[in-house]
Amino acid sequence: MNIRALGLTAALFLSASAGASAWVGGNVTTGGYGVHIGTSLLRVPFIGTLGLEGSAEKGWNSADPNRFAAGVTLRDLNLPLTRVDAFATAGVEYRNAAHLYGEAGLRGPLLGPAGWRAFVRGNSAAQFGAGVGLELRF
Repeated sequence: MNIRALGLTAALFLSASAGASAWVGGNVTTGGYGVHIGTSLLRVPFIGTLGLEGSAEKGWNSADPNRFAAGVTLRDLNLPLTRVDAFATAGVEYRNAAHLYGEAGLRGPLLGPAGWRAFVRGNSAAQFGAGVGLELRF
């Protein structure tokens, strides 16, 4: 590896670390209500931010199992000419058993660090849902 490539790699790593952000929020979904929390790991130039996100949800009634999930997320996918960005997450969730899941949605600003989010999700057990929530971004 030459010096120029090493310098470019270090610059990308340092710029991603310097701009690290986190988020926390609450959701209501078709299956229940819950919280999510995440952190960005690496900014991907011209695309967005790669990060990790975890969530926990309680079912609407006591017979519904709780949902716990962890995944890798690609956020801050800018939608030109809007103040809205998109996100996509893939990972593992656990209800009564572990399943792969995917989630995609939109985020937008409200006031200061507060914003809204709307999303759809599905899992490998052919369960689908949607939700809306509020999010604080740091």
